[in-house]
Amino acid sequence: MNRVVFVDLDDTLFQTSGKNPVADRLAAVDKQGQPLSFQCGKQAAFTEWLTRDALVVPVTGRSVQAFRQVVLPLGQRAICSFGGVILGLDGTPHPDWHRETMRAATATAPAMADLHAAIAAAAEEDGIDARHRIIEDAGLPLYISVKHNSGSSAEMSRLASAVSPAVPTGWTLHLNGTNMAALPPFLGKERAVAFFLETVLGAAPVLTVGVGDSLTDVGFMALCDYTIAPSRSQIVSMLCGRPASAVGEVSA
Repeated sequence: MNRVVFVDLDDTLFQTSGKNPVADRLAAVDKQGQPLSFQCGKQAAFTEWLTRDALVVPVTGRSVQAFRQVVLPLGQRAICSFGGVILGLDGTPHPDWHRETMRAATATAPAMADLHAAIAAAAEEDGIDARHRIIEDAGLPLYISVKHNSGSSAEMSRLASAVSPAVPTGWTLHLNGTNMAALPPFLGKERAVAFFLETVLGAAPVLTVGVGDSLTDVGFMALCDYTIAPSRSQIVSMLCGRPASAVGEVSA
Protein backbone atom coordinates (compact mmCIF):
# COMPACT_ATOMS: atom_id res chain seq x y z
CA MET A 1 0.00 0.00 0.00
CA ASN A 2 1.30 3.45 -0.90
CA ARG A 3 2.03 5.89 1.91
CA VAL A 4 1.21 9.60 1.74
CA VAL A 5 2.76 11.94 4.31
CA PHE A 6 1.16 15.34 4.91
CA VAL A 7 3.77 17.26 6.89
CA ASP A 8 4.09 20.75 8.34
CA LEU A 9 7.51 22.36 7.92
CA ASP A 10 8.55 25.12 10.35
CA ASP A 11 8.99 23.86 13.94
CA THR A 12 8.17 20.34 12.73
CA LEU A 13 10.99 19.43 10.34
CA PHE A 14 13.25 22.41 11.01
CA GLN A 15 13.62 25.66 12.95
CA THR A 16 15.55 28.89 12.98
CA SER A 17 18.86 28.85 14.82
CA GLY A 18 17.34 31.16 17.41
CA LYS A 19 14.80 28.51 18.34
CA ASN A 20 17.20 25.59 18.06
CA PRO A 21 20.85 26.58 18.56
CA VAL A 22 22.08 22.99 18.12
CA ALA A 23 20.64 22.72 14.60
CA ASP A 24 23.38 22.99 11.99
CA ARG A 25 22.06 21.36 8.81
CA LEU A 26 20.67 23.86 6.30
CA ALA A 27 16.94 23.45 5.64
CA ALA A 28 15.77 26.80 4.21
CA VAL A 29 17.16 30.13 3.02
CA ASP A 30 15.78 33.66 3.09
CA LYS A 31 14.78 35.83 0.10
CA GLN A 32 18.43 36.76 -0.45
CA GLY A 33 19.50 33.11 -0.45
CA GLN A 34 21.14 33.35 2.97
CA PRO A 35 20.84 30.49 5.51
CA LEU A 36 17.73 30.90 7.65
CA SER A 37 16.43 27.59 9.05
CA PHE A 38 18.21 24.42 10.09
CA GLN A 39 17.78 20.83 11.22
CA CYS A 40 19.52 19.09 14.07
CA GLY A 41 20.61 15.47 13.63
CA LYS A 42 17.36 14.02 14.97
CA GLN A 43 15.22 16.23 12.75
CA ALA A 44 17.26 15.22 9.71
CA ALA A 45 16.97 11.53 10.63
CA PHE A 46 13.22 11.88 11.22
CA THR A 47 12.75 13.56 7.83
CA GLU A 48 14.69 10.82 6.04
CA TRP A 49 12.73 8.06 7.82
CA LEU A 50 9.35 9.74 7.36
CA THR A 51 9.71 10.45 3.65
CA ARG A 52 11.39 7.22 2.58
CA ASP A 53 9.32 5.56 -0.20
CA ALA A 54 6.40 7.94 0.42
CA LEU A 55 4.55 10.67 -1.44
CA VAL A 56 5.36 13.77 0.60
CA VAL A 57 2.96 16.72 0.66
CA PRO A 58 4.21 19.66 2.76
CA VAL A 59 1.29 21.46 4.45
CA THR A 60 2.62 24.82 5.51
CA GLY A 61 1.79 28.39 6.40
CA ARG A 62 4.62 29.41 4.09
CA SER A 63 3.78 31.16 0.84
CA VAL A 64 4.69 29.51 -2.44
CA GLN A 65 7.81 31.67 -2.62
CA ALA A 66 8.85 30.79 0.93
CA PHE A 67 8.19 27.10 0.28
CA ARG A 68 10.56 27.25 -2.67
CA GLN A 69 13.23 28.58 -0.31
CA VAL A 70 13.21 25.22 1.50
CA VAL A 71 16.23 23.24 0.33
CA LEU A 72 15.14 19.82 1.58
CA PRO A 73 14.26 17.28 -1.18
CA LEU A 74 10.47 17.34 -0.67
CA GLY A 75 9.32 17.59 -4.29
CA GLN A 76 7.05 20.09 -6.02
CA ARG A 77 3.69 19.17 -4.49
CA ALA A 78 2.67 21.29 -1.51
CA ILE A 79 -0.19 22.96 0.29
CA CYS A 80 0.91 26.53 1.03
CA SER A 81 -0.39 29.63 2.85
CA PHE A 82 -2.50 27.71 5.37
CA GLY A 83 -4.31 25.91 2.55
CA GLY A 84 -4.79 28.87 0.25
CA VAL A 85 -2.72 27.36 -2.56
CA ILE A 86 -2.34 23.72 -3.61
CA LEU A 87 0.67 23.07 -5.86
CA GLY A 88 0.53 20.14 -8.25
CA LEU A 89 3.26 17.81 -9.42
CA ASP A 90 4.50 20.50 -11.83
CA GLY A 91 4.67 23.12 -9.06
CA THR A 92 1.75 25.22 -10.34
CA PRO A 93 -1.51 25.96 -8.48
CA HIS A 94 -4.31 23.41 -8.82
CA PRO A 95 -6.79 25.23 -11.10
CA ASP A 96 -10.04 24.07 -9.43
CA TRP A 97 -8.81 24.90 -5.93
CA HIS A 98 -7.45 28.23 -7.13
CA ARG A 99 -10.78 29.25 -8.65
CA GLU A 100 -12.65 28.29 -5.49
CA THR A 101 -10.23 30.18 -3.27
CA MET A 102 -10.29 33.23 -5.55
CA ARG A 103 -14.06 33.57 -5.20
CA ALA A 104 -13.88 33.29 -1.42
CA ALA A 105 -10.91 35.66 -1.08
CA THR A 106 -12.59 38.32 -3.20
CA ALA A 107 -15.72 38.20 -1.06
CA THR A 108 -13.70 38.34 2.17
CA ALA A 109 -11.28 41.13 1.16
CA PRO A 110 -13.25 44.06 2.72
CA ALA A 111 -13.57 42.31 6.11
CA MET A 112 -9.87 41.43 5.99
CA ALA A 113 -8.91 45.06 5.38
CA ASP A 114 -11.06 46.17 8.32
CA LEU A 115 -9.54 43.60 10.66
CA HIS A 116 -6.03 44.49 9.57
CA ALA A 117 -6.76 48.14 10.38
CA ALA A 118 -8.08 47.10 13.82
CA ILE A 119 -4.92 45.11 14.54
CA ALA A 120 -2.72 48.03 13.51
CA ALA A 121 -4.68 50.42 15.72
CA ALA A 122 -4.59 48.08 18.73
CA ALA A 123 -0.83 47.55 18.41
CA GLU A 124 -0.19 51.29 18.16
CA GLU A 125 -2.49 52.14 21.07
CA ASP A 126 -0.85 49.57 23.35
CA GLY A 127 2.70 50.31 22.19
CA ILE A 128 3.25 46.75 20.96
CA ASP A 129 6.23 46.40 18.65
CA ALA A 130 4.77 44.08 16.02
CA ARG A 131 4.76 44.00 12.24
CA HIS A 132 1.54 43.03 10.53
CA ARG A 133 0.41 42.60 6.94
CA ILE A 134 -2.12 40.91 4.71
CA ILE A 135 -0.46 37.91 3.14
CA GLU A 136 -1.09 37.51 -0.57
CA ASP A 137 -0.16 34.38 -2.49
CA ALA A 138 -0.80 33.40 -6.09
CA GLY A 139 -2.45 36.81 -6.48
CA LEU A 140 -4.95 36.23 -3.64
CA PRO A 141 -5.32 38.09 -0.29
CA LEU A 142 -5.47 35.14 2.09
CA TYR A 143 -4.83 36.00 5.75
CA ILE A 144 -3.30 38.46 8.20
CA SER A 145 0.12 37.74 9.69
CA VAL A 146 1.36 39.42 12.87
CA LYS A 147 4.88 38.91 14.26
CA HIS A 148 6.45 40.52 17.32
CA ASN A 149 9.69 42.29 16.43
CA SER A 150 11.51 41.63 19.69
CA GLY A 151 10.11 38.23 20.60
CA SER A 152 7.64 39.03 23.38
CA SER A 153 4.97 36.33 23.63
CA ALA A 154 3.36 38.24 26.53
CA GLU A 155 2.80 41.32 24.36
CA MET A 156 1.45 39.18 21.54
CA SER A 157 -0.99 37.56 23.93
CA ARG A 158 -2.11 41.01 25.04
CA LEU A 159 -2.57 42.08 21.42
CA ALA A 160 -4.63 38.97 20.68
CA SER A 161 -6.93 39.78 23.59
CA ALA A 162 -7.27 43.39 22.45
CA VAL A 163 -8.25 42.51 18.87
CA SER A 164 -10.49 39.52 19.65
CA PRO A 165 -13.69 41.63 19.75
CA ALA A 166 -12.96 42.86 16.21
CA VAL A 167 -12.54 39.37 14.73
CA PRO A 168 -15.52 38.58 12.43
CA THR A 169 -17.70 35.57 13.09
CA GLY A 170 -16.21 32.42 11.62
CA TRP A 171 -12.65 33.71 11.57
CA THR A 172 -9.84 32.08 13.56
CA LEU A 173 -7.29 34.07 15.54
CA HIS A 174 -4.37 31.71 16.01
CA LEU A 175 -1.63 32.63 18.50
CA ASN A 176 1.59 30.61 18.72
CA GLY A 177 4.22 32.30 20.85
CA THR A 178 5.38 35.49 19.15
CA ASN A 179 3.39 34.85 15.96
CA MET A 180 -0.30 35.40 15.32
CA ALA A 181 -2.47 34.77 12.27
CA ALA A 182 -6.03 35.82 11.53
CA LEU A 183 -7.54 33.24 9.19
CA PRO A 184 -10.83 33.76 7.30
CA PRO A 185 -13.39 30.92 7.22
CA PHE A 186 -12.48 29.77 3.71
CA LEU A 187 -8.85 29.18 4.67
CA GLY A 188 -7.42 26.22 6.52
CA LYS A 189 -4.98 23.35 6.14
CA GLU A 190 -7.76 20.87 6.91
CA ARG A 191 -9.95 22.01 3.99
CA ALA A 192 -7.05 21.85 1.56
CA VAL A 193 -5.94 18.38 2.68
CA ALA A 194 -9.54 17.13 2.44
CA PHE A 195 -9.67 18.44 -1.15
CA PHE A 196 -6.32 16.79 -1.91
CA LEU A 197 -7.47 13.46 -0.51
CA GLU A 198 -10.72 13.50 -2.47
CA THR A 199 -9.67 15.13 -5.73
CA VAL A 200 -5.99 14.31 -6.20
CA LEU A 201 -5.73 10.90 -4.55
CA GLY A 202 -9.31 9.82 -5.18
CA ALA A 203 -10.12 6.19 -4.44
CA ALA A 204 -6.53 4.96 -4.49
CA PRO A 205 -5.78 2.76 -1.44
CA VAL A 206 -3.22 4.68 0.59
CA LEU A 207 -1.95 4.88 4.15
CA THR A 208 -1.93 8.52 5.25
CA VAL A 209 0.24 10.09 7.96
CA GLY A 210 -0.20 13.64 9.28
CA VAL A 211 2.69 15.41 10.99
CA GLY A 212 2.62 18.84 12.64
CA ASP A 213 3.45 20.90 15.71
CA SER A 214 0.78 23.62 15.89
CA LEU A 215 -2.90 23.74 16.74
CA THR A 216 -3.49 24.87 13.14
CA ASP A 217 -2.19 21.44 12.10
CA VAL A 218 -4.58 19.35 14.21
CA GLY A 219 -7.45 19.50 11.70
CA PHE A 220 -5.50 18.10 8.77
CA MET A 221 -3.68 15.58 10.97
CA ALA A 222 -7.06 14.21 12.12
CA LEU A 223 -7.95 13.41 8.50
CA CYS A 224 -5.04 10.97 8.33
CA ASP A 225 -4.76 7.37 9.47
CA TYR A 226 -1.90 8.17 11.85
CA THR A 227 -0.65 11.43 13.38
CA ILE A 228 2.76 12.46 14.72
CA ALA A 229 3.81 15.57 16.66
CA PRO A 230 7.19 16.64 18.10
CA SER A 231 7.30 16.10 21.85
CA ARG A 232 8.15 19.76 22.43
CA SER A 233 5.37 21.29 20.35
CA GLN A 234 2.26 23.37 20.88
CA ILE A 235 0.08 20.29 20.35
CA VAL A 236 1.81 18.12 22.95
CA SER A 237 2.17 21.03 25.36
CA MET A 238 -1.59 21.57 25.20
CA LEU A 239 -2.29 17.87 25.79
CA CYS A 240 0.12 17.70 28.72
CA GLY A 241 -0.78 21.04 30.28
CA ARG A 242 2.76 22.27 29.76
CA PRO A 243 3.39 26.04 29.66
CA ALA A 244 3.67 27.49 26.16
CA SER A 245 7.15 28.80 27.01
CA ALA A 246 8.35 25.20 27.21
CA VAL A 247 7.73 24.68 23.50
CA GLY A 248 11.12 24.63 21.83
CA GLU A 249 13.92 22.75 20.22
CA VAL A 250 14.55 19.11 19.47
CA SER A 251 17.81 18.01 21.05
CA ALA A 252 20.69 17.01 18.80
